[in-house]
Amino acid sequence: MKPCRRILPVVLFVAAWMLTAASAQAQAKFEATLDRDTISLGESATLTLTAENGSLQSDVNPPPVQGLQYGSVSSQQQWFYNGSQMTARHIFSVEIHPAREGTFTIPAITATVDGRHLSSKPVTLKVVKGNPPAAPGQNEAAFVRLSAPTNTLYAGQVIPLDIQCYCQAAALGRVDQPQLSSDAFIIGIVPDVPKSAPQVNVNGTIYYLINFRVPVTPTRAGDLTLGPATWALTVVTRRDIFGNPFATAPVNPSSDTLQFHILPIPTNNVPPGFNGAVGQFSLAQFEAGPTSVAVGDPITLKIRITGKGAFDALTLPNDETAWRDFKTYPPSKKFDSTDPAQIEGSKYFEQVVTPQNAAIKEIPPFVFSYFDPEKCAFRTLTHAAIPLHVLPVAATPPPSVAIASAAAGSAQAPAQEIVNIKVRLGSVAMAGPPLWQRPGFLAWQALAPLAWICALLWRRQKDRLANNPRLRRRREVARLVQQGLGELSALAAANDAEAFYAAVFRLLQEQLGERLDLAASAITEAVLEQARDSGLSGPTEALLRELFHACNQFRYTPEHTAQELASLIPKVKTALHDLQRMTPPAAAPAVKNILQGAGLLVLLLAAAGARAADADASAQFDLANKLYEEGQYASSAAAYEKLAQTGPAAAALYFNLGNAWFKSGQLGRAICAWRRAQELAPRDPDVRANLQFARNQAGLGAPALAGVPWARWTGRLTVNEWTVLSSLAVAFLFILLTVRQVRPALKKSSNGLAWTLAAASVCGLTCLGLGLDARYGTQSSVVIVPESVLRLGPDDKAASVFTVHDGAELLVTDRSQGWLEVSDAAKHKGWLPQTEVVFAP
Repeated sequence: MKPCRRILPVVLFVAAWMLTAASAQAQAKFEATLDRDTISLGESATLTLTAENGSLQSDVNPPPVQGLQYGSVSSQQQWFYNGSQMTARHIFSVEIHPAREGTFTIPAITATVDGRHLSSKPVTLKVVKGNPPAAPGQNEAAFVRLSAPTNTLYAGQVIPLDIQCYCQAAALGRVDQPQLSSDAFIIGIVPDVPKSAPQVNVNGTIYYLINFRVPVTPTRAGDLTLGPATWALTVVTRRDIFGNPFATAPVNPSSDTLQFHILPIPTNNVPPGFNGAVGQFSLAQFEAGPTSVAVGDPITLKIRITGKGAFDALTLPNDETAWRDFKTYPPSKKFDSTDPAQIEGSKYFEQVVTPQNAAIKEIPPFVFSYFDPEKCAFRTLTHAAIPLHVLPVAATPPPSVAIASAAAGSAQAPAQEIVNIKVRLGSVAMAGPPLWQRPGFLAWQALAPLAWICALLWRRQKDRLANNPRLRRRREVARLVQQGLGELSALAAANDAEAFYAAVFRLLQEQLGERLDLAASAITEAVLEQARDSGLSGPTEALLRELFHACNQFRYTPEHTAQELASLIPKVKTALHDLQRMTPPAAAPAVKNILQGAGLLVLLLAAAGARAADADASAQFDLANKLYEEGQYASSAAAYEKLAQTGPAAAALYFNLGNAWFKSGQLGRAICAWRRAQELAPRDPDVRANLQFARNQAGLGAPALAGVPWARWTGRLTVNEWTVLSSLAVAFLFILLTVRQVRPALKKSSNGLAWTLAAASVCGLTCLGLGLDARYGTQSSVVIVPESVLRLGPDDKAASVFTVHDGAELLVTDRSQGWLEVSDAAKHKGWLPQTEVVFAP
């Protein structure tokens, strides 16, 4: 008993310490943004001031800027959940009306958020001339404008062109994409019509602005004309009394033309390897593998160039002299970009080469030259040669051109080696907090401690009875009275008067002796005087004297009938009952009440923690599977995401979501989804296989895992599984303690088992704490952009540290104004924008 008493506070302390979690409040931030960076004269722009993770404590007034006028101000409060915490946003919207064309810079705006003085970054607004609608008072139903960031550029330089289509609300009917053509420009793909469009004020009239951003590239030098752009839509001319369209008419507005001055690429100081690339580029990857081969064995070169420019015309340099000792095959290509205009992004090249002799010692250095139109100068990207060890005899046959074709095919679609999607959704539960945060689960954990408390109270009651002779006598007398009253009826029926009166006399002696704390043999009618001082009432005293007198009279008149004896039994019962009420009985043990209350509490809390699964989850899951089988991977990913956001959580759902993201080329999002599936089913071989296959992709490196390195073996079980194991160990410990209270004889023989269960409880709770630290102590993230540059500080202008690629798994160590400080598996740290990662379990 004593060892258990010593260890119980330790177990409870460790459990309380392990199950306590504190969420860190996100840092407040303040930023200013414009809905558009370029507008036409006569339009209005909207300046949005956003305070996040805090409340504004003073009014926010934009600084005056010459040529700009501030209009109406509106504010709103927003709440959203970012995957780890609830965040509040306080948003101010200010209308901006330019008075002239030009470029305007709104300087940094200072605001007080939760006592902190925060400043936004400056924003720039460009106002250009366009074709306004007809004369005032004759506003057109729709018109088109062209807007370009500059009208002076170099041949081959790609720029975004905005085709701004305006239409009044009454003109909204069938809307088509605008048409733009030019012999002197290469026109990119016009995007689809957006589902929603902002409203703008043009000369006092409200228009819907539908903006189509298209990349355009001049093909030659000189003064060139671009446009006009034409647009076709259907105008509603009449409506009925219910507001329904009654009559429509086609409208085909067109824009003005834009004049460009195109400069030729300089011919002086042209690098030898320049092949016409124009833009701003950087070399993100140059790898070769394997680097120990035999003559004729294939070597795969992986090259990635990132930046901004005309990626469609971007090709690898062709230096035949450097590669004369290799046989080269046509490279496969792949372009990744999150830019709608497809101007910024990364272009991947994968090329197979085979060495032709054993004298080759290295892969030739990489040299790529391009023209930078912003600096008006040529630039060259280089990478040192890669050492190569070539054996004189080929170990494998040389590749054929079909290999290059296969590589090209794989560049267009993700690899097929992943395990296919799951057909059935499986067990579904509502997404919610872990077990240790659920009231119902905690209520069930209280059962074993409550049982032990009840047993402890019961044992104390038994010990109190054993150490209290008077209480023990009271219970024994109560048993004798109950048994004696039953015998009286039998004796009366047998007309055994002698035994009957002897039994009555004995019952009176026992009950009075117990009430007066006297020996039963010493009780006679004379003690009734003493009983009067103990609270004996007059009627009860008279009844007792009558019974004592009847017992004494039997000696002189021994003959009595059975009816006379039976008529005396109710009086005996009444007298004994009155004697038992002389002193209030001891309070009844509270064990029964405790058990009832505990049971009611558990039922209520368990009911509060109950959850229901979505009945339509299976049907939506089947629909998403159908989209996946039809090859509509992006649509199936969106369907899986929608189903996951509605509440049901199942390993199969996140497994299929990861497959859909992988087939869509989103490696980072696929890894995040598979990690969520692994959290729900940690030993599912399909999840493990796909996750490992994704992590083996070239350029990713080892994942940065949360938790203490020496204790990462605890990740073999989920937090919920460690919670169940530790709770079972604690429950069995309390059950054993309960049995030891009920059966004290087992205490000595169960000491070993008690210590074992106590040790198991401490170990389980310790592992649970390590699991909680790994799961909630450090936030894990996955990169979802093709390439992310980590910098020394939370600023775009800070020096770069290193580069990570899509699918890299990093740990978040700090946050600041939309930036995250992350570290990789090698403990290298850097800052990147929060928008470039998603949070993972």
